[in-house]
Amino acid sequence: MKVEEQPKLRFNGVDIINVNFHTEKPLENDAELDLDVSPKVFYPKKEKQFFKIIIELSLRAQDYFELNIVALGKFQFDKKVDNEIRKEFANINAPAIMFPYLRSFISTFTSNIGNVTGNIVLPTQFFDGELEEISDFDESSSGE
Repeated sequence: MKVEEQPKLRFNGVDIINVNFHTEKPLENDAELDLDVSPKVFYPKKEKQFFKIIIELSLRAQDYFELNIVALGKFQFDKKVDNEIRKEFANINAPAIMFPYLRSFISTFTSNIGNVTGNIVLPTQFFDGELEEISDFDESSSGE
């Protein structure tokens, strides 16, 4: 019986392509934080071994601040794979691989803006379900 080697997925990093921060007043300790994380996937049609994850993250405390981030994660297989395998890796692994980078960015960002928010450390997130596919991703906005 021949066992096929599973394709290897390589993570080529995260680019923070948009950050928007607005504050009304310094955050109070009892303010409730609202976190919204929306990952989407882009599958290049001609390059079957690549895919990109776009995460739109919004963190806000009503009447205090709002932070919106768009991050782009780039992933590559070591060989061409079919769409089913790309989707499986994109839906299960990719957002979980990217999220710690966003957590770190937010922690560093909020630490460096003075007393406006204080250091914010996001809790670990779990991603479940199929990601929304986008077909009209503007590659020029990704900084590549």
